[in-house]
Amino acid sequence: MGLEEALTPEQMEILNTSGDLLVLAGPGCGKTTSMILKIKKLLEIEEKPEKIIVLSFSLKICTELKEKLTKEGLKDIRVDTFHGFAYDLWKDYYQKEPRILEEEEIKEILKKLFPREKNPLKDPQKKSLYQEYLNKQGLLDFEMLLNKASQLPFTFKNYHLFIDEFQDLSPEILDFLKQAKEATFYLFGDPNQSIYSFRGVNLHLIKQFLNHYKPTIKTVELTESFRCPEEILEVARDFQCSPWIIKNFKSRKQGGTIRGYFLPDEREEASFITEKVLQLIGGLTLERASTQALSPKDIFILSRIKRVHEPLINEFIQKGIPLALPEDKAQKLKEEVREFINKVLYKKYTFDRGLSEASLPLKLLLENWKNIHQDEQKIMTYLRGLTLSDLIFPQIEGVNFLTIHSAKGLEAEVVILIGVEHGLIPLKLFPNVDWEEEKRLLYVALTRTKKTFYFTGVQNRKLYHWTLSDGLTPWVSHLPIERITKKARTLRQSSLF
Repeated sequence: MGLEEALTPEQMEILNTSGDLLVLAGPGCGKTTSMILKIKKLLEIEEKPEKIIVLSFSLKICTELKEKLTKEGLKDIRVDTFHGFAYDLWKDYYQKEPRILEEEEIKEILKKLFPREKNPLKDPQKKSLYQEYLNKQGLLDFEMLLNKASQLPFTFKNYHLFIDEFQDLSPEILDFLKQAKEATFYLFGDPNQSIYSFRGVNLHLIKQFLNHYKPTIKTVELTESFRCPEEILEVARDFQCSPWIIKNFKSRKQGGTIRGYFLPDEREEASFITEKVLQLIGGLTLERASTQALSPKDIFILSRIKRVHEPLINEFIQKGIPLALPEDKAQKLKEEVREFINKVLYKKYTFDRGLSEASLPLKLLLENWKNIHQDEQKIMTYLRGLTLSDLIFPQIEGVNFLTIHSAKGLEAEVVILIGVEHGLIPLKLFPNVDWEEEKRLLYVALTRTKKTFYFTGVQNRKLYHWTLSDGLTPWVSHLPIERITKKARTLRQSSLF
């Protein structure tokens, strides 16, 4: 079935709307399909491919979009990150590569300018001094690249600018987009999945930007989900929190299961979830296998912070349940990327020689990016700006353990969220809690599932130097919850012989 078949009325409205467009898409509601079809529609009315640009914050998303567009015969459409696009603007204007600082170089400069300061760039005055230093030295970081590129004499008149995941737009990207205000904007995303306030993202600033620079923008909602079942969507509605009010979601899938479990402590929680997962996958032996059993990869174990996973991981290892830690793999891959950059920059390796010495996972990733993006110098710039989320891919060999942040954009048949206690959700262990974002994190966790959502909490949890003993967060008190009492421990009788 082609993309054009069986479109919803909402998708048809997107295709038939002219001018600036804001698409508020619910979870699994066909956002990417609608974007691709809108691009096809523009090409049908004789818009030139070179006048269409697709931008996103994440290299991972850009790569996925490029692959999908190519599959639909749209390989000439330009797809890039905001930083990659700014790189091209700079390079075309100055006829040379912009010199972008690496993460370690930035740390050294900050150490030199502000010794003993932990996060100096959070202070606007110190940030200004840092940028002044870079200016004098003729250096750029990614934020300054955006700023400098926005001042170049490039006109966006008659361009069509598609922005994917608009809810992730940071203040510096919004400043960059002021230059592009003459373009027709098509913004796609789900504001209830905005969970990057630590990068400065603020939904209210995004809305103010659109009100000011695109006051006549038309809003269309995508509310019919192809992924999440009805019951999951009804509960997710409780955790929507954004400046845009979206009407109730519908689902093409009836049913769905949501259930919580309250246990005495982490040990009981780990034991209970282990048994639950064994039931879901039909056990570990051929005799217990079921034709309806799930594969381990179809299950996500999520938590608000990574440390919460540790007792359960140990229990899985003891019971021999296959597990996967995508964030750990991503961190290892990120370290390999840094080594690759150092070889090419400082040891004067060619790109291909560095590639030949890379591990298989990194080699496959780099070869894929090279096939899509081609320009080796630009790929090196992408590598400097990689975030951990660009390198997180669910693994196929086991149950995937992820934080909620890392699970964004992914999906599984069954999602189990652990650590749903007062203090962890919303997270009050650290200062400067964004209450709206904490709600959205629950929304993201819920909407990863295609079938079933379980959550657990305990009466007493030790975490770092805290003990959490206030029970489940009141945010889930209206959901079905079963209280599990402590199991009696049976003592093994000593042998008489």
